[in-house]
Amino acid sequence: MGRRTLLRGLTLAVAAALPLCGPTVAQAARSAATAVAVCGHTSAQPTLQRGATGDPALEAQCELNLATKPSRYTPIAADGTFGPATETRVKDFQRCAGLTVDGVLGPQTWAALNTWAAQPHTCGVQGTSTAAESAVCGHTDTRPTLKKGANGVEVKELQCRLNLAMEPFHYPPLTIDGDFGGGTESRVIELQHCANLSADGVVGPNTWSKLVDWSGRNAYCTPPRPAGYPIDGLDTAKYQHPGGAAIDWKAVRASGVEFATVKATRGTNVTDEYLATDLPAARAAGLAVAPYHFYTGSSPDTGAAQADRFIAAVRATGYTGQRAGDLPPIFDLERMDDGSGRCPTYGTVADTKAWLDRVEAAFGRTPIIYTQKSFLDDCMGSTTAFARYPLQLADYRTSITQPPVPNGSSTWTMWQYTDAAIFPGIAAPATADVFNGTQADLDRLANR
Repeated sequence: MGRRTLLRGLTLAVAAALPLCGPTVAQAARSAATAVAVCGHTSAQPTLQRGATGDPALEAQCELNLATKPSRYTPIAADGTFGPATETRVKDFQRCAGLTVDGVLGPQTWAALNTWAAQPHTCGVQGTSTAAESAVCGHTDTRPTLKKGANGVEVKELQCRLNLAMEPFHYPPLTIDGDFGGGTESRVIELQHCANLSADGVVGPNTWSKLVDWSGRNAYCTPPRPAGYPIDGLDTAKYQHPGGAAIDWKAVRASGVEFATVKATRGTNVTDEYLATDLPAARAAGLAVAPYHFYTGSSPDTGAAQADRFIAAVRATGYTGQRAGDLPPIFDLERMDDGSGRCPTYGTVADTKAWLDRVEAAFGRTPIIYTQKSFLDDCMGSTTAFARYPLQLADYRTSITQPPVPNGSSTWTMWQYTDAAIFPGIAAPATADVFNGTQADLDRLANR
């Protein structure tokens, strides 16, 4: 599956610690000594404050828009004049980045701004929607028809607006270089799919109209969620708590999320530091909740010991598997989370069954297995030994209508379809799921 290979632990860690960048202008760490024209206006970055004008102010305004829109701040005018609105947005950004809040763009603020403008970050304090802004990039107001091979300021305007219109945790920002190459063409096609336009990669009047609309207000094109599955869920671990930020589970629930799986343990000796707060809080907010265990397979015959660790940890939170709102426990069976993509060194069907049997006996619930058909094919010989277990399957391809089921299984229960979803109340990206069934089906599974 390329860069979308199933690695729940690793992908979440990368999403939280190193926001997804793709082919961005930020391939190296920024510093105060490194001036970068993220928006393509100028790399000159003098200290700016209210009253400043010119290209440095224009670059700052454009970068502020790119840096703060992921936190739902409506873009400000990129007009080259550092007025009250720009000063306010500088202060907003400084609060987000943990800098001194003085409204002055000095070396430290510039350095942070370069990074945030080129990579998707979110702020602990969310912005509020205001009236749409027409000039958000500052390159040109002309809207000629553009296609692959074009270059110039019109292409810079296009690339900048694409970065503002496409949700950056799913669509890594483009380099704003004025060169309409294959990456820009692909992004235009993605925008056209979002907007239900003819997906030809050519930027004509209709594409420009939608692009200007989305880039100038508090709105994004986001990847389509799987059709036909109306019940949403998510998965969390410590990576959804950047800097110790709490999850607002009430906000998560209010956004329409119905269920959550919360990381409990890993191997024989790790308990997630947020299990004790997240599991009860998610349940109290009204979500159906399941704790999950990441199986390591780094030593032989540890399945039973890993089960014991999991049982003790989740019981300490009050989880019994039998209360209203308790989903069955989940066993995370996947490749090693060290970045190698290898099969678990000592992972076997027998050791997996040892965990499943012990946990089922402890809670009186048949566990759900989180996995992937390709993993079972590659690492466990296409076994059919797990056919009786419900499945949470991970597959991030947008070209499929449902995930392929392992040999011996006929259906799935949950589909984890993306590793970079944005939810209200969570300060970092999370994986998102849909449920294969009705609300009544989910309620039955959750003892409600």
